[in-house]
Amino acid sequence: MNPFTSLCFSLAIFLLCAPAALASDFTADMLQTMNGKPVMSGRASVKDLRMRMDVSMEGQRQIVITDPTAGKVLMLMPDAKMYMEMKLDPAQMGAAAIREGSTEEGQWRSIGKETLDGWECEMKAFDFKDKSKGELTAWFAEKLGYPIRTVYKSGAETMIMEFRNIRQGTVDPSQFAIPAGYQRLNMPAMGQGMPPGMGQGMGKKPPM
Repeated sequence: MNPFTSLCFSLAIFLLCAPAALASDFTADMLQTMNGKPVMSGRASVKDLRMRMDVSMEGQRQIVITDPTAGKVLMLMPDAKMYMEMKLDPAQMGAAAIREGSTEEGQWRSIGKETLDGWECEMKAFDFKDKSKGELTAWFAEKLGYPIRTVYKSGAETMIMEFRNIRQGTVDPSQFAIPAGYQRLNMPAMGQGMPPGMGQGMGKKPPM
């Protein structure tokens, strides 16, 4: 799985895990592994339902801002001072899944409690209606109202996405805005003509 596909996959997982209530502001280190091998790392900032991820893909810095309320995802390329905007499908957000128990994709069930990095968490498993979509487990930090670890298994592959060194505190809302001077880049079909680090994997859809 290349970095762009991996990032889209991660977004799909976290959108499914998005809580119905507003989460506490926090920042954290982010790490994603595939079958035990690191594939992506960076910084994450969360404010309400918005999430910003600063990551490096194929040697280039990328910033991904997800805003479920506005129904969009922004992908910023600081080196080129350009950005892309993509529509977020409300049907895939799963905002009601955590507190109300079900979505069109399946249903959550509580499986226990566990403390991760000092944070008391409720563990939940998501039962997909389509069993071919695999298995998803999430650890929701009770004080944050947000998943700080997700494990997705599909066949022989296991993807883990987790936040470490979490720090609560007010996150500046300007972090979720497009910086002045950035030019919009229209989304090419199937990744054609995209900047380095952004073109591969566009034709692959995460199983969410």
